[in-house]
Amino acid sequence: MEHHIYKKKELIKGGFLKSLVGQKVKENALIEINNLLAEKELTSITVDEIQNIAAKYKVNLEGEFNSEVLVFYTNYLKSCLDDKYLSDEEIADLKHLKFILGINDREVDEIHTELAGQIYKTEVEKAIEDGMLDDDEKQLMEKLQNDLKLPTDVAEKIYQTSGQELLNNFMNNALSDEMLSPEEEAELQKIAQNLNAEVKLDSATRANLDKYKLFWQIENDEIPEIEVNIGLPRKEKCYFQTQADWLEHAIEPDVDNNTRSGLRIKIAKGDYWRNIKKKEKTLNEKEWNHIDTGNLYLTNKKIIFKGAKGDKIILLNRVTEFEVFVNGIFLEKEKGINPFLNFTSNTDIFAMLLGKAISQLN
Repeated sequence: MEHHIYKKKELIKGGFLKSLVGQKVKENALIEINNLLAEKELTSITVDEIQNIAAKYKVNLEGEFNSEVLVFYTNYLKSCLDDKYLSDEEIADLKHLKFILGINDREVDEIHTELAGQIYKTEVEKAIEDGMLDDDEKQLMEKLQNDLKLPTDVAEKIYQTSGQELLNNFMNNALSDEMLSPEEEAELQKIAQNLNAEVKLDSATRANLDKYKLFWQIENDEIPEIEVNIGLPRKEKCYFQTQADWLEHAIEPDVDNNTRSGLRIKIAKGDYWRNIKKKEKTLNEKEWNHIDTGNLYLTNKKIIFKGAKGDKIILLNRVTEFEVFVNGIFLEKEKGINPFLNFTSNTDIFAMLLGKAISQLN
């Protein structure tokens, strides 16, 4: 089957000096091969004709012009794949073209895998864009793989990569608001199951996923309660527990705004905290006194600090503002000393829970 993709070109004229010494323009070897492919039926062209052109211009096609020779094959294969099908006749033409141009098997396999793989990937992405691949679509993909003469291992790798990309895109979109609803989580698992794709998460991503699930629960008044043995009243629920340091100002600090989280909550506005990008606050011994170390608890009624030197309690209805840092929470109360609760794990979760608990006070 002829694919009329080669167009005849004019030879390049050599300069005066080259003409004077009888030196030929080497690039004309490629032009003559192109013109031969344009003028004659492909299967009628012999390897001797190609080699005679190479000898005429004293060029090594497999060396100095290898990449240009591969373009001849690539362009022909592209034309054959326009209809997403390789016929037996086209396969025979490609084998002949490979032979007369002196292209090796590895180069042909690479070209074929790239071009046919691109077509297969495009069709796979169309088929799975709804997160499903039904039996009819599976059969179409199998037929396409066969029509393109794409090796099974290559097709499987493309499918797995495309499925993983779709899954990752869905997850990124679902988490763009930094919350993960039960419906979104179920849909994520459904897509993974339908596409036989794995939800691949590193430890940091898994931690964020769990955090965003919790954020959704907090947002939707489904705050999970944790069991603690600190003798809470019957209707009081504990939402958070961690180890922390209780710090108090030694002097009024002059805090550089660049070290702040950029978030200061005025409780009177009835707002509550949502996750933002926080910056590290550097503690200075001249600004802070370390008072105690112990366990910090947040309930729906108060903040409890059980330290080595004693217990401290802050009722939530006495908190007027709080400020969030990556290494803790600064609390402002109606009266008394305003502490900095210093801890490095999940300050964002604590802050969101604190704001939500305050907003729900009767």
